[in-house]
Amino acid sequence: MEKPKTRVTGTGASTVPFQTRVAPAAKAAIEAAARRSGVSVAYYTEKLIQQLEESNALPVIHPPRLQQEELPIPAA
Repeated sequence: MEKPKTRVTGTGASTVPFQTRVAPAAKAAIEAAARRSGVSVAYYTEKLIQQLEESNALPVIHPPRLQQEELPIPAA
């Protein structure tokens, strides 16, 4: 696995790329919260995670449940 390229910010902090796919509503919620806060989505996301970690509130999320059986499809 290739080591991610790091970048140093104006404050001297190292950063790495972080890309993911989310539902449009989740993306819109984060963008709106960042906009209301007057910060970038990257900064908002980083600080949100930091605050959750500091309060020991970063939850363990269970994976989605797979469909156990095939659903019948009535003939047309």
